[in-house]
Amino acid sequence: MAGLDKILEDIRSESAKEVESVMREAKAEYDAKMEEARKEADTQAARILARAKSQADDLIARADSAAALEEKRMILLAKQEMISDVMEQAKKAFLSLPADQYFDLILKLVSRHALPKEGEICFSRHDFERLPKNFAAKLVAALPEGASLNVSKEDEKIEGGFILKYDGLEQNLSVEEIFEEKKDQMTDAAGKVLFS
Repeated sequence: MAGLDKILEDIRSESAKEVESVMREAKAEYDAKMEEARKEADTQAARILARAKSQADDLIARADSAAALEEKRMILLAKQEMISDVMEQAKKAFLSLPADQYFDLILKLVSRHALPKEGEICFSRHDFERLPKNFAAKLVAALPEGASLNVSKEDEKIEGGFILKYDGLEQNLSVEEIFEEKKDQMTDAAGKVLFS
């Protein structure tokens, strides 16, 4: 039996060595696969991080662009409000001129816009009531050759200025219309003064 024990002992010893060798190979293979997996995970993490950074940079750039656009919009809105205020003040200043100065300007407008035919000039109730006593004579002197205008006693629903009427045709030279017609020019001029 001693020989059998020796054989069994040799088999056990050989098996242990074999198991140890297989375990070393398995551990080396496991370590290699773990290292490969770690490298792949690091590569993917770097890729995900780069993509996330790119997306974050894009979001920040878009937010900056939107903020800059909003700032420009707000500045433009403030400028437009300032220009509107200046134009409104100019209109009020014109309407509140003393009667002699106001009607001198009206006569200049009439001389430029009156047609060389018979017509009628119409004012607001407020302007009609403050017409200077010598307005009719000044009107005749201001009219171009061939033009004739009668002052209407009927009031127009305008703030100031006048309306010329010729055979059913009207030429609106009310303050509202003049300011609206010249709005772009006045806006440009006010913008240059305010923002240069």
